[in-house]
Order: sequence, then C-alpha cells, then structure tokens
Amino acid sequence: MVPFIVPAKEKVLLKIGEAPKLPLASSQFDIFVWNVYKGQKAHLFEQDFKRLGENKDFIFLQEALLDQRMPAMWRSDFSAYEWHLAQSFHYKKDLSSTGVAIGSKLTPLSVDFIRSKTRELFWLTPKLTLFSEYSFGEKKALFVCTHVLNFVTLKAFTSSLYEIAEKISHFDGPVVLAGDFNTWNFKRYMIMKSIFRELGLEHLDLEDDGRILKLDHVFVRGFDVVKAKVHHTIVSSDHFPLEITLKL
Repeated sequence: MVPFIVPAKEKVLLKIGEAPKLPLASSQFDIFVWNVYKGQKAHLFEQDFKRLGENKDFIFLQEALLDQRMPAMWRSDFSAYEWHLAQSFHYKKDLSSTGVAIGSKLTPLSVDFIRSKTRELFWLTPKLTLFSEYSFGEKKALFVCTHVLNFVTLKAFTSSLYEIAEKISHFDGPVVLAGDFNTWNFKRYMIMKSIFRELGLEHLDLEDDGRILKLDHVFVRGFDVVKAKVHHTIVSSDHFPLEITLKL
C-alpha cells in the first residue's frame, strides 16, 4: 500500500503566520536556504535552525515538515514571519506533510507553485517549486524555492528544470532562485547552469564552500551580491545551509 497521499492542486498551498505590514528597513536583506532533512535530527536541528535562521529576512526551506514540531517553532521563534508551504505529499500514518516553504518578514503580493510532471522513481512522489512575488517600494521581485527531481532519468530532470524556467520567463524583474537541485553529477550541473543562464540568472559561487557534492544552489538576477556562503560545519541535516546577502 502506498504510504502517502498527493494533495489535490487546490490543497497544495498552506499559510502559517502573518508578516507585519511594514517595509523592510533597507534594500539589503539576508536569505537563508536549507534542505532541513525533515528535521530528523530533532534537538540538534532546532538549535541550528533557530541560531542560523535568526534575523534573516527570508528563509527558503526544502523538505520542510508539517508535523507537531516544525510549525510550532515557526509560530514561536519566528513569529514575525509569514510562512507559505507548497506540500508535496501527506504521510498516511499521521497526515503530516512535506514540501518547500518560504518564510518572510514581508507579505507576498502573490504565491504560486508548480508540481513536477514526472514523479520520483520508486517513491512515486512529485517535487514542488514555490513562487512568491514581493514588493520592494516601486520594484517587484520574484523569489523561487525549489526541490528538483532526484531519482529520474536525465531527460526527466532536464524537463523539470525547463518547467521552472518557463514560469520564471514570464517575470521581467529581479529574481532569486534557490534550493536543492540534486545536481549529483556534472551533466546535471551543467544543464542546470545553461538553462537558467538563458534567463539572465547568475549562478553564485559560495564562500567557505567545503562541499564535496554540490546539490544546493542560488541564482540571482537584478541584485548586487554582498555575501554568499556555506555553513559547512553543520551536521543536523544531510545538506549544508546557505546564507546570502543581496542588495537591490
């Protein structure tokens, strides 16, 4: 029996919390990106997440888990944030769900998602990409949090990236695209860079990058990059967190 349920499209998006109705203090802001491994290393994960996520303006999560613990942490320790989650699937055993999320100190102008047309081999689960549009004074920017297909053919992987690129192509302004791209070989890595380069997105080289396997990436367009680094000593997930400071 399949242990999960894929929600209907109208039930994919979920909101937790409310951002204050205030603009950001400046045009420079911090973004935190992390595949949190569903918070499986519970106590250690919570310590790292609270410490590294503190005071960030935007938080991009992959493998976020809506269980009893993670949303409670969002509501208490990140109560000034508005969280939007695109749910990939629900576990039948306890109805908890997992997916990609963006937490922000701004209320988005719009939130949307795409679900990969192909599903993972063996698990048969889809992957999600979340699109949030924000206003920075007279400028609008698109923030995209993605978790790309892993156990699929190279053709299916490439097609899933084009699905993301096609939606981004309809937006003319500044863009941040970040998440877990599952680029575990050189072909995947080069295909990823090529597809998003066509949209004018710059792939960021990260400071302190001690990763042997580089699965997580950040692309930007229309921003100055102040800082982009990897927290390569963190062991509370199977992915290292990324921290980026951008300026409009």
